[in-house]
Order: sequence, then structure tokens, then C-alpha cells
Amino acid sequence: MSFEINRKKIATNTIALYIRLGITMVISFFMTRVMLQQLGAEDYGLNNLVASVISMFSFINGSMGTAVQRFYCIEIGRGNQERLGRVFSVGLYLHIIVAVITFLIAEVFAVFFLHKMNIPPERMVAAHVVFQISMVSLALNIINVPYSALLRAREMFSKTAIVDILQAVLRLVVLYLLVHINYDKLITLSVLNLGITLFYVGALFFMARRFKESHNPPMRDKGLIKQMLTFISMLLVTVLAQLLKTQGVVILINLFFGLIINAAYAVAVQVSHMVNSFVTNFKQSMVPQMMSAYGAGDKDAMNKIINMGTKITFLLMLMISIPVIFEAQFVLDIWLKTPPEHAAKLVVLVLIAINISSFTYFQYQGVHATGNILGQQIWMSSLYIANIVIIYVLFKFGASFDKALYVNMFISAIQCGINLFYAQKYFNYSIRDFLQGILIPCVVAVALIIAVLLTVVHNICLRPSVFRFCILTVISEVLICSLGYLIVLNQTEKEQVINFLKYGLLRKEDK
Repeated sequence: MSFEINRKKIATNTIALYIRLGITMVISFFMTRVMLQQLGAEDYGLNNLVASVISMFSFINGSMGTAVQRFYCIEIGRGNQERLGRVFSVGLYLHIIVAVITFLIAEVFAVFFLHKMNIPPERMVAAHVVFQISMVSLALNIINVPYSALLRAREMFSKTAIVDILQAVLRLVVLYLLVHINYDKLITLSVLNLGITLFYVGALFFMARRFKESHNPPMRDKGLIKQMLTFISMLLVTVLAQLLKTQGVVILINLFFGLIINAAYAVAVQVSHMVNSFVTNFKQSMVPQMMSAYGAGDKDAMNKIINMGTKITFLLMLMISIPVIFEAQFVLDIWLKTPPEHAAKLVVLVLIAINISSFTYFQYQGVHATGNILGQQIWMSSLYIANIVIIYVLFKFGASFDKALYVNMFISAIQCGINLFYAQKYFNYSIRDFLQGILIPCVVAVALIIAVLLTVVHNICLRPSVFRFCILTVISEVLICSLGYLIVLNQTEKEQVINFLKYGLLRKEDK
């Protein structure tokens, strides 16, 4: 079956998501600065530590959300409405069970392990309160996954962007209240954030109700449950291993270096999340059609989306990360006034790491579309575990905290190779074309950009300043756009970019 790529919808959704990003990013940067001032370095690090522990309990949520969206997209591509409704019902049934189990397991963790963390005794009560409130929020978000995944599969990004903007505005209101409330600010922040979670979950629930399949009640279908759980179980270990790696770094830094370095790493992670969200908006608008193309049996269309998505993701990531990498200390000084020590170095290393890890995102998702993910997931989970083990060994032998990021870069590069191998194996993706048409042009573009910017820094603008930051930003954006168009994109993709911009700027979304 031939699949028609709806570039107009991709363009409209992407633009809506970037409008959302622009608003939420400004609010988020401002919030981080005020939160650090209001909570102090220790409570800010404590808040990040508790959030990291909570994230470790959301690994099932992540894998099931990915699986449910994959099944939605495949059935949408096939045009099978009845099957789509059954997928929703089974997904809701499974998520309710998972929410209950996750909550109970987390309660056991809180009783036996939370006190073993490097937390000052006088803040232990606050840590427990924040943990309990965060667990309620997590349970609500787990139950809401079938609804949010349905909205993504239906490409309702321009609508959900409005909800995200309202959520960001509410967080700004919370920040205002945090400044003026004298009660324990860490606990106050957690209670108010729970209110925002209730708003967000409710809004997505009612938006999803416009689709017929979302009216189906939870249902047990043994055949479909087995099929979905088989897929989920293969993702589960990988998602858990990834979270152990990501949040394990936070815990290891806490155990070996204390809350001050935790605060510095929290700032770096916050910056990386903002940068990554800049690219995630584009990824989100591409993945549903890539999955649906596979469901329709059109692998040529699928490969075109993968290649185009990889190149655009790379260029978008460079546009936001390159200026920050070159001016990390200056940006943090302007943003936070007195950023935690070592935060700038960690920001640079984290940004380089996520640039590497995101390079084969679409090939990874392409393997998911086929459903043949066992081999890929075994390799991914093994590498994530190896990552945290290597970091622990390095810390044990006296290595500095920044070595964790160098290990991340090395492991991420290996994982990129694994994604390419399985993409070639399961849907005939050409590694040779990837190397010649994507990797080499991208490396050449990066080398040229860095060479020019280093020349500017060392010969024209020697001292950090607003002027130098603006000059570097303008030069880097011009170089990225120019070299991306001339070197990275092929002729067909250049035409697609022009059409993409034309549809996004001049036309309205199809009703």
C-alpha cells in the first residue's frame, strides 16, 4: 500500500510545537533561576535527587507509552478502526494495573532505602513528603498514558501545545506563590505541582475523548495483551537500564561528591532537557507518519522520513547547542547570576553527549515499527548497564565527576552503530547511504562551523560579553543553515524543506 507523507501536517504541528517551546523555555529558564535562589543549593539538589528516584519508578510507564503509541500508529496506517479501539482498551487496562503496582513498590522503596541517601537529617521529613506527593503525580501520569499516546498518534500536537503552554503559565504562578509563602518551600512546591499535574492529566483526557476509540472501557483481551506485553517486555529492560544509567549518575554523584555537585549537574541536565525539547518537537511530528508508513507497507516512504528526520534533527540540535557550548559560562552567569561551581563544564559535556545519542533516533524508532526489537534491546540495555558500572568503577578509583559524561559519549556512539545494524537487518536501511549521505556531510559541516567560531573567539572577540555571544550566535546560525542546505541535504530534501516551510507558513492545518 502506498503511503502519502502529509508534509503540511508535519509543518503545522512542528510550528505549533515550536511556539509552545519558545514560551515554555523562557518560563523554564526563569523558573530554574528563581527556584535555585528560593530553595538554596541543598534543597534544589534534594529536589533533583527525589525527582531522579521517582523517575526510576516510571520506567514501565515509558516503555508502555512507546508500545501503545506504536500499536496505535500501525493500526491507523492500516485503517483498522475496530482493532484500534481494542488496542486502546487493552492499553488502558494494563496502565491501571501498572499504576497500582508501581505505587506499591515505590512505597516499599521509601520505607527502606530513602534514608540511605546522602540527605541531611533535618531535611529527611521534607524528602519523604515530596516523595509521596511525587508518587501520586506519577500514578496519575501512568493512567493518562493511553490518552496522551492517542493524541500523539493522531498528530494532535497543535492542540496539546496549548495545554502545555497553560501548564507552563501555571508553573509561573506556582513560582510567584513560592516566593511569597513562608512555609517549607520544598514541600509547598511539591503540593502546588500536584495541582498542575491534575490539570494537565484532565485536559489531555478530555481532548482524547473526541476520538471514538477513547470511549472504550478497559478490557482484557488475552491475545492482544500477550502481543503487547511481548513488545513491552522487550522494551522494559532497556528503559529500566536507561533510567538506571541516567538517574544512577545523579545518585553516584550524590554519594561520591555531595549535594553541591548534584546541583551543578541538575543545572546541566536542565539545559540539556531544554535543548533536547527543541529537537523533540520536530521528532514528535515525524514519528507518527513514519510508523504509519510502515503499517501501510510503504518502506520507501518510511526511509525517506527517517533520512530527512535525521538530517533536520542534527541541524536543529546544532542551532541551539553550538552557541551554548561556546558560551556556557556566560549564559549561566546571565541566567543564574551565581551558578553552582563546575556547572558550565557539565553543560558543555552534556550537550555534546545528547548530540551523539540523538543522531540515530529515527533509525531506532524504525526498528520499533517493525516489532523486531529483541536483539536491539538486548544490546541497548547491556550498554546502559555497562555505562553506569564503568562510571562507578571510575569514581571508586578517584576519577572526577566529569568523567561520567565522557563515558556517556563513548557508549552513545556504540549505540548509534547498533541502531544502524538493526535498521539494515529489519527494513533494508542502507548503512552505506547513511555514511555517505548523512554522517560524512554532517561531520564536515560541524568541523567547518567549529573552525570558524574558534577563529572568531581567538582573533576577534577575546573576552566573554553580550556582544561576543550575539556575534557567535548569529555566525553559527548562518553557518548551520547555509552548510546544512548546501552540504547536508540532497536535492530532493532541499525541495522538501522549501515545501515544508511553504506549507507551514502559508497554509492552515487540514481539518
